[in-house]
Amino acid sequence: MFERFTKSARAVVVGAQGHARTLHSQRIEPTHLFLSALEHADEPLRRGLAAAGFTVDGVLADAQASDARALKSLGIDLDTVVSTIDSTLGPGALNETRGTSRSHLPFTSSAKEVLTLSLKEALERRDREIGVEHVLLGLVRGADPGFTELVRRQCSLEELRSAILPVRTP
Repeated sequence: MFERFTKSARAVVVGAQGHARTLHSQRIEPTHLFLSALEHADEPLRRGLAAAGFTVDGVLADAQASDARALKSLGIDLDTVVSTIDSTLGPGALNETRGTSRSHLPFTSSAKEVLTLSLKEALERRDREIGVEHVLLGLVRGADPGFTELVRRQCSLEELRSAILPVRTP
């Protein structure tokens, strides 16, 4: 299947690993694919996504804030934890990469499903290749709960779908 991906769509899959690492995740999730797709979209698609409220910086900030909200719901104040680590181990200790594996991160089952759905989107449209837009449509179609929550802060899944591919008339 990967041989049908355009160069940009392949970059999305590879770039998702970097976003997973940035967000300190042990696995590649749909949100990481979304961040990478935003980064590798061509200019018209990028403009459409920005008009719907999605930019790399905005989604990255939202994903990081979501992690902080989850910790806070458990009674953990992230700022206090970071401050304590910095005062104990030195400033920037959390940014160190010593002892971390640089091997490839695995994909979650929902991220794998997005890639399968990307192929289905391309086939349904009779497109010969899977592009960034198909990966984005696979994300919308897969409706992973974490991804859906992230999207719904800006718009509905259907509105995002419309921003990805304008409605085609028969």
